[in-house]
Amino acid sequence: MARRIWMVSAAGTLTLLFAHGAAAGPDARQNAIRLKVSVFNDAQVPQSVLRAAETRAQAVFEKAGISLAWLDCGTPGHWHTELGCLDVAFPNHLSVRLVTGKQTGSHDIFGQSFLNERGEGNYANVYLTPLSSAKALEVIREGDLLGCIIVHELGHLLLGKNSHSAEGLMRAKWEVWELREAARGNLLFTKSESERMRVRYFSAVARAEGASSRVKASGK
Repeated sequence: MARRIWMVSAAGTLTLLFAHGAAAGPDARQNAIRLKVSVFNDAQVPQSVLRAAETRAQAVFEKAGISLAWLDCGTPGHWHTELGCLDVAFPNHLSVRLVTGKQTGSHDIFGQSFLNERGEGNYANVYLTPLSSAKALEVIREGDLLGCIIVHELGHLLLGKNSHSAEGLMRAKWEVWELREAARGNLLFTKSESERMRVRYFSAVARAEGASSRVKASGK
């Protein structure tokens, strides 16, 4: 499985490790993609922080022509399985799990997204232990930073392999200037990234519909 990993340095710089290598215009807002995101709050992030993160993520994706529908899948011992939280399927239903601890072996890593050899994946983790003490919080509020990290990880799932950019949200390294832009709501997907997500999304949907039609035609 391919991995995408974030870290934050002592200087407040966000860096994306283990690498494989302007806002969208009016056209991207037409025929908006509607994407479900299951959120598993293992870390029991306060609802005020989580709502702020979801609001920030929603705003960024809307500018890329993608509408997010959040499924609050609960916390340990209080999971909401009746919502269809486990019915993840690329590309229209993805999953984000908010966890604590040092699962990656480094206290600086914020999150991971997981891709298969085809460059497709449904799952991302965000690690709250390093985020809660990040130097970056001197520049941006926790909810907004969490929202940007979620956007970045979902971006990897939707963009596929080699999805780092020289600018914007998908940059491999965020300096303080980028964090300030993020705090203002100005750190976005580029126009080309927005288009790439749309192309991959509709291509995957068409492929799934084609496979379903063939199964029905065969009578199986």
